[in-house]
Amino acid sequence: MSARAALAALLLIAAASSRADAAPAWTWTLPAGFPPPLVPADNPMNAAKVNLGALLFFDGRLSLTGAYSCASCHRPSAAFTDGRARARGALGDLHARNAPTLVNAAYGASLGWLDSGLTTLEAQHRVPLFNESPVELGFGRVARERLAELRTDPAIRALVPAAFDGSSPDRFDVDQIVAALASYVRTLIFAGSPFDRYVYWGEPSLSADALAGFALFASPRTGCADCHGGFALAGPVVSERVPSAAPIFHDGVRAPTLRNVAVTAPYMHDGNVATLDDVLAFYSKVGRGRPLDLSADETRELRAFLESLTDRRFADQAR
Repeated sequence: MSARAALAALLLIAAASSRADAAPAWTWTLPAGFPPPLVPADNPMNAAKVNLGALLFFDGRLSLTGAYSCASCHRPSAAFTDGRARARGALGDLHARNAPTLVNAAYGASLGWLDSGLTTLEAQHRVPLFNESPVELGFGRVARERLAELRTDPAIRALVPAAFDGSSPDRFDVDQIVAALASYVRTLIFAGSPFDRYVYWGEPSLSADALAGFALFASPRTGCADCHGGFALAGPVVSERVPSAAPIFHDGVRAPTLRNVAVTAPYMHDGNVATLDDVLAFYSKVGRGRPLDLSADETRELRAFLESLTDRRFADQAR
């Protein structure tokens, strides 16, 4: 049985055990220090919708070829990246940019690499579905046929009414696909790294080098935290507590999260930096505005700190 088939079977059982027109209310289970994400009023969270989004995230029928899915570029085993310098679409088209992680994307003040004005996961999900230059999933070309297929899928039919307030699965549409995918991605919140255990749980989980690197990272000497601050280590975030924030861009490119950075190579928006050592060498010699001139000890300490940001879920993927 494929992973998708197993997931569908489990969701069918869950759907059968509850009323189809009354999805369980969504309850956030969040890491220490993380506020509830901001949820659009027109796309409220519920368990059925999240489960539907999880199913669709791995469904190749959202692509032109039928063999490509959201998970093709955002593999859970790779902290929801793809390990490539630049993403490839369903037709093999090479994209201009690296596939960013989806971990903690719920808090993004802006989504995507460029200042494109995309500030919600709902708006962002329409891009890979319908983008033609280059083609990403290519769903727009086959939407009519694929919607007809999806409407007959037993697992989808079981979830749609509860996900969308009694909506008929025979009327399952693109807006509902987008809403479900966004709801699922909104739940991809992880903070179980050694850094988190040190900061939020009071555990002695950081090495001496990592502690020194943390101090260096947060210092005016490097200014790293100016762009990669806050609990998401991605600069300004949005949440229920702070519903709006201005993202940080350098030369039109957004500052990404540094969480799980040790397992999401290659780096930069175009994937042109291969390793974490290369990243540190770049900032030491070139930097953003000024070189940091890191010593060998400082480089080692910063690396230890960055490695401490890997969530335990992804720790065995370190490369």
